This record gives sequence, C-alpha cells and structure tokens, in this order.
Amino acid sequence: MHEPKRGGRFFLVMFGLIGLLFIGIMAVVYQVSRKANPVMLDDQGRPKQTPPS
Repeated sequence: MHEPKRGGRFFLVMFGLIGLLFIGIMAVVYQVSRKANPVMLDDQGRPKQTPPS
C-alpha cells in the first residue's frame, strides 16, 4: 500500500556533505587567521604601537 520514502535520504546526505564542507572551511579559516599578523591603524592610517601577544 505505502511506498517507502526515498527522497528524504538524498536531502540528509546533501545536508551532511554541506555540513562537512562548512566545518572544513571553518577549520581552514581558523588556521589562516592564527598565522595572520594584522597591523592596527590609527585615524590617519599610520600603524599603531601594539604590545606583542
């Protein structure tokens, strides 16, 4: 009488793949931001003296 629903599995797999892609992108962004050495600028665009972290 009832056919099993198969359409939901496709969306579940796609959601999982998109979630893994998002986590991978966040991990790469985290690693790149850890290596970054930003320079803070004052109102005139000159670098500010900041204490080393």
